[in-house]
Amino acid sequence: MTTVTETPIAVPVVAHRPWWRGKIVQSGAIVAGMWIAYRGWGGDHPWPNGLVWNQLTFKLDDFQAWLIEKRLTGGGGLVFSIFDGFRIMCDHLVAWFFDALTWLTWLGTAVAGTLLAWRFGGLRAGGWALGAFAAFAVTGLWLESTETLALMLTAVGLSLVIGVPLGIAAGRSRRFGRWLTPFLDAAQIVPAFAYLMPVVLFFSIGYAAAVVATMIYAIPPCIRITALGIRRVPVNTVEAAASMGATRRQMLGKVQLPLSRRMLLLGLNQTILFALSMVVIAGLIGGGGLGAVVNSGLFSNPALAILAGAVIVVMAMALDRITESVAERTDPARRHLDAPAKRRLRLQSLGVAGVITATVVVAKLLGVSGDFPDYSGVRQRAVTAQEWLLGQIQTVLDYVQDPTSFVFQITEPVGNFILTELLLPLQGFLVEAPWFTTLGGLTLLALVVSGLRPAVTTLLMLGLIGFLGVWALAMDTLSQVLVATLIAVLIGIGLGVWAAESRTVSRALRPVNDVLQTLPQLVYIIPFIYLMPVSIVPGIVAGVLYAFPVVSRLVERGIKDVAPDAVEAAGAFGATRRQVLVKVKVPLAGDAIMLGVNQGIIMVLAVVVIGGLVGSGGLGYEVAQGLVRGQFGQGVIASVAILALGITLDRVTQGSRSKRKESME
Repeated sequence: MTTVTETPIAVPVVAHRPWWRGKIVQSGAIVAGMWIAYRGWGGDHPWPNGLVWNQLTFKLDDFQAWLIEKRLTGGGGLVFSIFDGFRIMCDHLVAWFFDALTWLTWLGTAVAGTLLAWRFGGLRAGGWALGAFAAFAVTGLWLESTETLALMLTAVGLSLVIGVPLGIAAGRSRRFGRWLTPFLDAAQIVPAFAYLMPVVLFFSIGYAAAVVATMIYAIPPCIRITALGIRRVPVNTVEAAASMGATRRQMLGKVQLPLSRRMLLLGLNQTILFALSMVVIAGLIGGGGLGAVVNSGLFSNPALAILAGAVIVVMAMALDRITESVAERTDPARRHLDAPAKRRLRLQSLGVAGVITATVVVAKLLGVSGDFPDYSGVRQRAVTAQEWLLGQIQTVLDYVQDPTSFVFQITEPVGNFILTELLLPLQGFLVEAPWFTTLGGLTLLALVVSGLRPAVTTLLMLGLIGFLGVWALAMDTLSQVLVATLIAVLIGIGLGVWAAESRTVSRALRPVNDVLQTLPQLVYIIPFIYLMPVSIVPGIVAGVLYAFPVVSRLVERGIKDVAPDAVEAAGAFGATRRQVLVKVKVPLAGDAIMLGVNQGIIMVLAVVVIGGLVGSGGLGYEVAQGLVRGQFGQGVIASVAILALGITLDRVTQGSRSKRKESME
């Protein structure tokens, strides 16, 4: 008789740390120490003047004057020639695209855009294109919209020319990808508002500066998504092509690029959306188009600024849906064309080209111009439509600003609560506390939450901010970012969990998130200048609206991606739906939640600093003054401080994710 010996199951031993070594307890102790120092010596120890480079502002101003002199005299050498050559090329490209769209006439442009969208994206894409052109016409902003399209064609085209090859190289070489990552991180961490001063220095005011600022913001997603597409090509497919003697060039052209076409089109989609989000900011440095309308109307005609912002949203949503439809229809993994289908598509292409050509010829013969509309009756109706729209928007603005209105009765106490109960206490705590306790406390918090490397980064970046002489301004900005992030994370997590548990909520939330994520950053602030008259609050609320959609989407995706086995196991043990959510789904989706917090902080910072244009103070105000009053050195120092603050916040939250992963492995 055989004896069966049972092998004991190895149970992992979980080491429980003492309660006083927990992150929450240690962080609370650090904050308590900072609070005691603030209460005891608040306002007595600002950042010492001896640790500030006081001459830096003047040296930067002198550098700007020297640079302008070299540019004007032509004595700058090769480097200046390269910058000037690129500036001239960008100016000519934007002007050429705008002239081409104008030459096609408004009728030819609308027909060409609609038919091309229909040919490559289907009926729905054609409908979106037609709706966008109708919005340009009805709002009376046709020329401004075509100028924005010309700027986008230039910026997106150059971004693809640079980003796609770099993305391919990063996708085929992990070493090159690792080398490129810090530059991409820096470009995405820094708020776009901080790009403006250095860009204006080298490219002056005009189309070129707007194109370059847009490219800096739009190239990173193009590179990342292209690299991801190349890496996602199945390894066995690549190996099969290699075994048949394919060279590297053949492998790229015949295998990797065709199979990653969908990701490449997704990269185009994201590049366009990122570029459009820069339209308004680029208008500050001579970008023209709808961005210039928003900026000029910010204080003089806010109704027109909101109307132009709405047109930008329509343009962004149309381009988003069109590129998404094109990606779906041209995906080789889903669409296999036989000879008759290819012949039918060729005939469709010829028909589209013929209709476009005939439309342009007829429009030219009839004397149709590049602006809409041409005929007096249509022009009068279009002007009337714009006046009606502006009147309706102004009526709403007047209503929400009326102290007796229902909306004002809600927004005013909310704004006052944010200001008095959240922002001012935190602002005083960070700005007035002894500089050494704030510097040491924030460094220790980074060490506890994220580890040694983020703590060192925090120490160096905060030290750099103090050395630049903008310590108090940076702490002011940090307080705004932290308050806005707290609100955005609470809203985003709540909606994300709700959407993950309810398909109806998910569907209802998607269009809201789409609108909020495509709306240009500065446009968020305009309505809240009226809704919440306290100047510092609109920037915070705008940051919340810009950031919470990405938090909710990442939280929703993280909870939905929790392994079904874990959920089923919890249900088998009798856990209720609420217990499954709280004890299983949310903890297992912790990495996605932390990623949402990380992205939320970066997006909040991007909008909060723009609040400097409407009096929010802090570093954003310094950048705005540098642009408006020509105080170059002041603006550059504030931009560098924003970069340092962004790097600190990003590394701390990223490090927190890394520590969490290590603890779960």
